[in-house]
Amino acid sequence: MNAQKPIATLAALWGSIAWAPSAGAHRLDEYLQATRLSIAMDRVDLAIDLTPGAAIADKVLAWIDTDGDGRISDAEARAYAQEMLRSVRLKVDGRPAQVELTMSSFPQWSDVRLGIGMIRLRAIAKIPSAAAGRHVISFLNTYRPESSVYLVNALIPDNPRIQLGDPRRDHAQTGITLDYTVAGAVSPMPRSWELLAWLIVAGALWLPRVYSMTRAAR
Repeated sequence: MNAQKPIATLAALWGSIAWAPSAGAHRLDEYLQATRLSIAMDRVDLAIDLTPGAAIADKVLAWIDTDGDGRISDAEARAYAQEMLRSVRLKVDGRPAQVELTMSSFPQWSDVRLGIGMIRLRAIAKIPSAAAGRHVISFLNTYRPESSVYLVNALIPDNPRIQLGDPRRDHAQTGITLDYTVAGAVSPMPRSWELLAWLIVAGALWLPRVYSMTRAAR
């Protein structure tokens, strides 16, 4: 089993635990926007959780419910998610990466009015497969700054070849810049050397048997 898997799982769990007090303690008139980045060789996955405080729940609903009928249709949910992601900027090695929505989940608005409802957005940015060496990723979220507080973090990658450096965040945590290093791939053993290794192993197993058979025949 990949040893990084449980580490990544623990990192994700720790991120949820570490943010839970902040999410529960943010003021009722604030819009908490928490983002987690997961870096892979050829993509970056984004998990964005939006939690309106009870005092601004109706304001946020008005942003989403554009026809004012008091409910969120699938089309309105999709349009709102796309609007939010247009305020997100992601760059890898200085090059912009397009962020595409993959999933959105909206809570019952009665829960949002109680301050316990969370909007969940999931997105992906496909990037050129990273070569061995040093790389840098930067993320910025500028959505609704007049009403929002922000959190941003990066999870430990699943791929053990990717090693993260120390993150650098702005004071408001709207953005993060992170160096990461991709280790070189382990070269496969040449076929000739692989065959030689098997012959050595076979010889080590076969020679003692020949020696025993020779002694028994004397």
